Amino acid sequence: MKVCRACKVAMAFLGVAYLALVWSQAAQAQVKLEYKFPEGTKLTYRKTSKRHQSLTFMGMEIESGEDRSLVESLTIGKRRGDRALPIARKVESLRVEISLPGGNILTYDTTNPNSKIDAKGFTFLGDVYKLAGEVAYTVVLDDHNKVKAVEGTEKLREKIEKLDPKTQDMIRTEYEADTFKRSFDQTLQILPDVLARPGEPWERTQIIEADRGQTLSFRRKYEYVGTEKKGDKTLDKISSKVLEVKNNMDSNSNLPLKVVKSELKVESSEGKILFDRNEGHLVSSTEKVRIKGNITYSANGMDIPSTVDLNIETNVELQPAAK
Repeated sequence: MKVCRACKVAMAFLGVAYLALVWSQAAQAQVKLEYKFPEGTKLTYRKTSKRHQSLTFMGMEIESGEDRSLVESLTIGKRRGDRALPIARKVESLRVEISLPGGNILTYDTTNPNSKIDAKGFTFLGDVYKLAGEVAYTVVLDDHNKVKAVEGTEKLREKIEKLDPKTQDMIRTEYEADTFKRSFDQTLQILPDVLARPGEPWERTQIIEADRGQTLSFRRKYEYVGTEKKGDKTLDKISSKVLEVKNNMDSNSNLPLKVVKSELKVESSEGKILFDRNEGHLVSSTEKVRIKGNITYSANGMDIPSTVDLNIETNVELQPAAK
């Protein structure tokens, strides 16, 4: 009897131990991912992108591309009396190389004070890229780290007003406070609303400004897939995939060539995000996506069907802190 009682005690102990092990493994399989904003810190990112587009328009195949490298900084200030937290965003440098039909290459580099674009019909791009390299404003978060407001866009508006009217019209919405606010909001919303677990994906729709009233919306699926070692850090890894893309046109746009119908499909897509859970910030993000489909333009009351094949590669990398 004593032996049996001892066996029961041992079995009970093993049962509790097993449950504790299962609970421990389950707890390790779910993580809380959230952005953190330590006062007085500064993060610098290098963002590169490659875009190649093949557009068949009125029987002609038009090839174009763009390589872009942008360095921007985020400087976190101190909480104000109302607990609002200012974060200053500043573009430190921008280099753009554009490939045009006929093998023409245009380049602009904000680190070169003599950089300009002389190509006939494209000189306005020099003003566009110069302004893009001077972007600076402040995002203000509330006490729950939600975007409350965007400050300091007045200087950008003043610079836009000095540009050619057609150029103004082309870029105005890109530099509105609401656009900056939406962009920062979308960055914060990449993370899941609940504890992240492998096999439990979440979706987000993100909108990107295109050109004069046009926007592209991307519906993405994210999934937590564990950790990955990078240097001396263990980072959380999130996979991403574009599920759907839409080309949206503002009905009030005064573009001479308007998109009236768009049927775009995602041919392929893959992406990876590495996030530092302890520090509470993005470390890197990569994505490749190919989009194909039909677009119908309208000009002078005539519909013009076309096809597009677009490849986009992006890479975002946190830069080492300055010593």
